[in-house]
Amino acid sequence: MINLLLSEKNRNEILGLNDRTLNYQYLNRDNVRYADNKLLTKKILKKNNVLTPELYGVIRNLKELESFDFESLPNSFVLKPSKGLKGSGINIYYNRLKDGRWVLASKEKHSVDDIKNYIRKILDGQFTIGTSSQGGKAMFEERVKMHPVFKQYSYRGIPDIRVIVYKNIPVMAMLRLPTEESGGKANLSLGAIGVGIDMARGVTTTAVKNNRMIEHVPGKRLTLSGIRIPYWKKILKIAHQCQKITGLGFLGVDVIIDRDKGPMVVELNSRPGLGIQAANQDGLKERLLRVKKMKDISEARAVRLARDLFGGEIDEEIELLTGREVIGLSGNVSLTGKNGNEIKVKCKIDTGAESSSIDEDIMRELGYDDLIEHFDNVIEDKSIVNKKRKYRRPYIQKLYEHPDVVMVTKIKTASGNDYRVKVDIPAQIGERDFTMRANIAHRSHMEYPVLLGKRDLKNFLIDTTKK
Repeated sequence: MINLLLSEKNRNEILGLNDRTLNYQYLNRDNVRYADNKLLTKKILKKNNVLTPELYGVIRNLKELESFDFESLPNSFVLKPSKGLKGSGINIYYNRLKDGRWVLASKEKHSVDDIKNYIRKILDGQFTIGTSSQGGKAMFEERVKMHPVFKQYSYRGIPDIRVIVYKNIPVMAMLRLPTEESGGKANLSLGAIGVGIDMARGVTTTAVKNNRMIEHVPGKRLTLSGIRIPYWKKILKIAHQCQKITGLGFLGVDVIIDRDKGPMVVELNSRPGLGIQAANQDGLKERLLRVKKMKDISEARAVRLARDLFGGEIDEEIELLTGREVIGLSGNVSLTGKNGNEIKVKCKIDTGAESSSIDEDIMRELGYDDLIEHFDNVIEDKSIVNKKRKYRRPYIQKLYEHPDVVMVTKIKTASGNDYRVKVDIPAQIGERDFTMRANIAHRSHMEYPVLLGKRDLKNFLIDTTKK
């Protein structure tokens, strides 16, 4: 199904199950216990000062089950097996009612006896990785507080960020959002949403749910692209640290962001799922090969490489599909003057302005001195603009006599009405050439000598998070 979701261009870059097992998963054979045993994961990460959710208690056998003080548990907590797989066996309790029962994401209510029965299943090994008859252990863990950035996107459960790390370098990431279908759990196999993340900016891009591309949160008009992940640089550092600490060669690090404590690791995965490729609309194999020969990568360099090597691919895909270039709210524009000279100046993108505007001093640099002098001579008396149309018409006609004037407009400013002349100027942003039709204004006191309005933005897509 991953192949169906990725473009033809990327199909030879997809990492498949066999490839993952033969060429990458074997790297974990000596240290796989650090990922498969959640109690051991917490122990080794805590020892190395990597934050994880607080552990309230552990039940290892039936004797401990009967002696455990359930009244000591808080109103909300997470119950999970120490060796679960793909989110199986995890129960998230959100509140406790006056009658003593706890409420799950599904709104089902569990009494102490219900929880005991569930723990017996964990101890019997129903959710345990592998075929061992040894069973598992039940863990009571802190339920993380929702970070406000994700509140409107997530159904009851806490979203997490899955980061794939190889050669100590984070190579791909996605945001996993719980849904009603997934029962408040952030697992794609249960119906959660996977949203790709641009590694350079920590901003979401494309999204999938149940192997289908989606643009909005189901049942809402909330766009899934453009979500800025808090603590992004710190998350990349944590992912690097986890691989260094555990010695796992190919690793999925699951990070959640607590409202008060910030990023913390909830799980390490030695067999990370491959659906992350569909969420990012990009293949993992090519990224892994790009860092295959890297050695002894420091934390700072790992973060820098992750952002430099694997950022911006989605922008390129969007540009390829739409034929439009992705730009931010500010940047540089190259302008070509009448004598062929080219200058590059700062510009501001303003989707609220109909027309573009350019500073008079920049126009002089571009060779339009004679046009500016012509305008000043014709409109020497500024009061003309406030006269009746029949008195203004001769002056407007006089302005049009200059060959560079393509339009004359009357505008309202803070100081009253004014006339502006518009000219067509060859311009370039990034790789995109276009003709900018701009009015000449006094902008020398402003940060941006050029303002781009809606008329000149038709060949661009605006990303409000991009710089």
